[in-house]
Amino acid sequence: MKIVKRYANTIAFFMVAGLMCGCAVCEKTAQPAIGPAAPLVFTGDVRGGALIEAPGGAEQTFECWFMALGMGQGDKPYDRIVQTPDWYLHTIASEDEVSALTFGYTGADGKVQGFGNLGGAEGVYFGKWQHVAVTYAPEGFRVYLNGTLISGAKALARALPESLKGGLACLGNSSFGAQRAFKGKIAGARLLDRALSAAEVAARATINPDGKPIEVPPSAAATEADRIPVVDISTDASRQVIIAEGAKDRYEGHPTTLLADDGRTMFCVWTTGHGGPCGQMARSDDGGLTWTRLDATLPEVYGRTHQNCPVLQKAKGPDGKMRYFIYSAKAREGRGLGILMSEDLGKSWREMPFQAHLSAGMPPTGFMVLKDGTCALFGQIFKSRAKAKDRPTDDQAVWMSVSQDGGITWGPSRIVAEADRRNLCEPCCLRSPDGNTLVLLMRENRHRGRSMMCFSRDEGQTWTTPLDTPWALTGDRHEGVLLPDGRYVIAFRDRAIGSETYGQFMAWVGTWEDIVHARPGQYRIHLLRHYGRGGVYPSGDGDTGYPGVELLPDGTLVCTTYTRHFPDDRQSSVVLTRFKIEEIDNLYRKAK
Repeated sequence: MKIVKRYANTIAFFMVAGLMCGCAVCEKTAQPAIGPAAPLVFTGDVRGGALIEAPGGAEQTFECWFMALGMGQGDKPYDRIVQTPDWYLHTIASEDEVSALTFGYTGADGKVQGFGNLGGAEGVYFGKWQHVAVTYAPEGFRVYLNGTLISGAKALARALPESLKGGLACLGNSSFGAQRAFKGKIAGARLLDRALSAAEVAARATINPDGKPIEVPPSAAATEADRIPVVDISTDASRQVIIAEGAKDRYEGHPTTLLADDGRTMFCVWTTGHGGPCGQMARSDDGGLTWTRLDATLPEVYGRTHQNCPVLQKAKGPDGKMRYFIYSAKAREGRGLGILMSEDLGKSWREMPFQAHLSAGMPPTGFMVLKDGTCALFGQIFKSRAKAKDRPTDDQAVWMSVSQDGGITWGPSRIVAEADRRNLCEPCCLRSPDGNTLVLLMRENRHRGRSMMCFSRDEGQTWTTPLDTPWALTGDRHEGVLLPDGRYVIAFRDRAIGSETYGQFMAWVGTWEDIVHARPGQYRIHLLRHYGRGGVYPSGDGDTGYPGVELLPDGTLVCTTYTRHFPDDRQSSVVLTRFKIEEIDNLYRKAK
């Protein structure tokens, strides 16, 4: 037994079994948990905290049950569950709920390696018991929520300390009297001098302190059947082309691409800085192998007033003329839609009238030519203007607008997809192989479950109620193409809870039936590696995956994104990878 010293508005001392290091008592605590009684209550007072002892050495495990009951006092809503001499774990709170966990540790280089917005199988909520565990071993740190691994050793293995120092740790604050006070309950806190296995952690996260089984929504939890194979081409430099290389002081990000009707000319637009100014464009005349910058051909007003993730589209108007468009945000004029248009296949561009009636703080990402020759555009809008800061808890819905003139002007928007306590955004619209059904694949920005999708069988006039996508199709900013063999290749930033490639640039390969019936799909492709740096923003973990996906006439797929392509101080670069699906099929068969 070890003594836990408790401060602020509670009894002074507590006796808690198995809080420490390598003794027989500690080893006994590695059995499946029953509901631990007598939780410690933390009032959110910055003078509060409970001191416990953390073992040093080559391995360590911390685990506890916690229930957040509000926001603690302090300068920021980062309420610490625990802080040891070597690492910390805290919640990110908002006014009405807790959205995520943040983990960080002091690396061998003395710098803090931070990993924010860690999702879980159900997210982190107020008023609900949840189990958390952190393990440290030579392969790195692992963080578990409710028995599910949410950050693997691959993500948390940079600049690892050779061993942990150990010493006094603090529950419910970063230290006694600090500005990271936790408000809620903590029960069953234990520190061991060995790393529990994933199976051991899962076994312990079963019965909560109220004696009830833990609840994990089946829609979010991955089964073994959900975990389809991954074909990794992310480090194959022979496939890769750098369109715009980042630098220590320059961030190249958020590209989209457009393939001309000749099947070989490609355009790419992007921003500098995360959600920053537009003004960048390049053209390839050979299917993405080489690129020429076209910034000087764009109107000056584009780089001065347009920003945040520009989107390239093309459409044929009622007059039969093909036009190219760049849709972007015009933040200086409100949150409406800015448009650049080219009527000469990308040789020259001009700004079109501002579409103030369309919400475009994030430019609309979905586009579809409808059967009657009109065009549909799909974007996102905050459900509440009082909460519109693009936080995970600021819920959004997806709107649709129709253009009668081939994309030059747009009609009023209407909401076509929304869900309770779900943050739907960045829609991608795809058509079924038979041409009769549309699907919207949508990012779910709370990142607590799967992405969502809805369907229309009447060219967008009505839509089904949104439901969950397959686990392996869970991601941010989907973009895809239909292959001649009837399969889809859909690229995105991986957000599948428990995925070993979480936060990486991935593609899903599967059929229309897989999508409709929420089946796992065939396999996923790790397209490009993102060397994200926790605690460094932009270019942190998961800051990648806004793609362009093009299918060339010879079957070559060109997938473009921004990514921290180099494991050094260079920020994000705009990079593409090229492959044929037959090559990936062969790699998949060899790996089986």
